[in-house]
Amino acid sequence: MIDDPKDPDIQGVMREEKSRGKCRVGMEARQLRQQRLKVLQEVLKARTEREFVEAIRELGYAADPEKLREALKIWRSSFSV
Repeated sequence: MIDDPKDPDIQGVMREEKSRGKCRVGMEARQLRQQRLKVLQEVLKARTEREFVEAIRELGYAADPEKLREALKIWRSSFSV
């Protein structure tokens, strides 16, 4: 008997083998990622330094003063074209 690659059992085993060793992303991680992407979009739309800093704080980067300083430097340079 020849194995049929279209057989649902064989396809299931093939899926398992392909995903072996890969970490599955949980629903909470996906939601957190989506939330961070929304905040990042707001960061990119920030028109004032205050809006920018508030968005950076939401992302959790304001806790490190050096990271905040560097982010502000980059943001300010984007307006001095």
